[in-house]
Amino acid sequence: MTEPEQRWRPIRLMPAFKFAISRAAETSCVQAENMRLALDRPELINHIELARLRLVYQDTARYAQMCREQLSRWRGECVSPEQHALLDQLEQLVEQWIADTRAILDAANALLANA
Repeated sequence: MTEPEQRWRPIRLMPAFKFAISRAAETSCVQAENMRLALDRPELINHIELARLRLVYQDTARYAQMCREQLSRWRGECVSPEQHALLDQLEQLVEQWIADTRAILDAANALLANA
């Protein structure tokens, strides 16, 4: 699989970026909780779907890392208190997104290993 190309976005797009990250983080949060529950009921999981889920969330992990890099870049460009506050919120969202994505992958790997 080829790595996605990082495209640096101008800081003026931070509000739109927040919207996109919020939705992605929310989805990963829900899926992480589902996977925690699945660890107790592995017989309910289709292994083909688990393998697919693993591929999807491996890509998600790459994109979340790219977002982390974008936020780091913006940190050097922030000029207003509002931008700093929004960037702080975004960094928290991205870190939670990364943690939930990692939890999903760990659970999928555990379930596939025990198959």
